[in-house]
Amino acid sequence: MDNQLLAPTRVLRDYLSDSRVWEDFLSQGGFVERDIVVVDPFKAGTTWTQRIVQQILHNGEDQEGGLSDTSPWLDSSWGDHAGMLKVLKVQREAGLRRVMKSHLPADALPIAPEARYVFVGRNGKDIGISFHNYLYNFSEPTMKEINKIHAEWSGDPTPLVIPEDMRKFFDWWLDTNGCECCDLLDIVESWWALRDAPNVLLLHYQQLKNNLPGEIDRLARFLSIDPASLRMDAIVEHCSFDYMSARAEKMAPFGGAHMSSAKAFFHKGLKRDHRTELTPAQVERFDRVALAKLGAECAHWLETGQMPSAR
Repeated sequence: MDNQLLAPTRVLRDYLSDSRVWEDFLSQGGFVERDIVVVDPFKAGTTWTQRIVQQILHNGEDQEGGLSDTSPWLDSSWGDHAGMLKVLKVQREAGLRRVMKSHLPADALPIAPEARYVFVGRNGKDIGISFHNYLYNFSEPTMKEINKIHAEWSGDPTPLVIPEDMRKFFDWWLDTNGCECCDLLDIVESWWALRDAPNVLLLHYQQLKNNLPGEIDRLARFLSIDPASLRMDAIVEHCSFDYMSARAEKMAPFGGAHMSSAKAFFHKGLKRDHRTELTPAQVERFDRVALAKLGAECAHWLETGQMPSAR
């Protein structure tokens, strides 16, 4: 990767995302040295990774306020873009190390050499199930606002309606490449292509589960922070599912205000297992589609978190 900003080559708008806000971000000064962007498909571990990054930067000290207050989801379709941009501007002027999150494919996001991009993957079948729980628990006012915004810009009045049955949703999600909410395989494919870039790090939910201290160490090194300087026990404790779930109002996006409850954001978490929730036919179909779209190495990484050299 050269030393120039890679501008987005497409605009992505759907029910949940709007990439155009990054144009406003660039116009107010853009990226500065050591900015961090946590990016992934919905429910792959974004909030968990944001929390880990926050804890690394503050060496295990808990912060006042909510995670979203300091680490905004800038490209949310219905978010307060002006407010989030103001937060980032104030942080830049104060010389703080900024952390942003995104759910965009790489070619819809500005890629700046001075920034660090942390992409998080997760078994796609678990993502589909968890995504259903997430969307199904959106509050009625939030869903009404999302549908209103989508209808205005797209001219399509068809509302996003989430079926109660998870398996029905899973099939629909596969049939429509993400039901106009999140095209999982498109997002993964775009970031996999940048896996060797010096300012891109691929993390995986399974590896975070298997060895959280080791992944914190790897992430700290990527952020140019000496792992030996970290209060590792405190960081691991503060990034545990139980610790975060017990503080759902501080940890969930928007403080959980867009959902039926903040607690609903933290559903099964680490206990999620698609093998007990999907039919064998659905598992086979997803695996077949992922292999065709991603190729063997990327599909294997998405499934397990193992890079080709570790196989």
